[in-house]
Amino acid sequence: MKIVLINGSPRKGNTYRAAKLFMDEMAKSGEITCAEYFLPRDLPEFCLGCGNCFHKGEAACPHAKYTIPIMDSMIEADALIIASPVFVWQTTGAMKNFLDHFGHFFLVHRPREEMFSKKAFILETSNGGLKNTAIRPIKNNLKLWGINRIYSQAFVLKQMVSHSWEAMPEKRKTKFEESIKRNAEKFYRKVSSKKSYPPYIFTRIMFAVSRKMIKKFEGRALDESYWVEKGWINNNPF
Repeated sequence: MKIVLINGSPRKGNTYRAAKLFMDEMAKSGEITCAEYFLPRDLPEFCLGCGNCFHKGEAACPHAKYTIPIMDSMIEADALIIASPVFVWQTTGAMKNFLDHFGHFFLVHRPREEMFSKKAFILETSNGGLKNTAIRPIKNNLKLWGINRIYSQAFVLKQMVSHSWEAMPEKRKTKFEESIKRNAEKFYRKVSSKKSYPPYIFTRIMFAVSRKMIKKFEGRALDESYWVEKGWINNNPF
């Protein structure tokens, strides 16, 4: 099973610890190969908003030497795991930059068919505040990529004095670790089954809206030719 793991922070702290435990538990269920990326190390340049990926193709991105290898890995993978700590009630800036670089994956542009059967898992850790504040923007983007099923798990560690995983009370730490292990085992089964679930209603609606936009608006020759090539102008892949 091929997995791509995107780490939204260079720190090997609580989120990294959760992701590593998740991957280790998946590996107990079967053979795993993992392409692991750390942000911003593996995508150090900010998206410029130049629009090259939309109008000229992803290879025309000024940061293509970083984005193309990540893109190829994600397309070839059986599943994606995305891990992000909460920064100021949001995902990290590095993760937002990652998502910005792959806007051309959106249904309204040039979604990759390989994503339509792919599954993803999002891990979030925070030291306080509300849950899912990092998960939500990541999940929204993955839905717009057409990902088949998106699962997630958020942890509020409540370690305001010491941010160390090891410093947590043993009972609380055991609870988190057991929860991660259960979800990792379930996710492995979901991915290995290769079962493609009916697409989200949101995905169906966005695809229909996107098709209308492709037909109506001019100046989007690359997107239109891509949709024509895929046969999506008159047929729905879902």
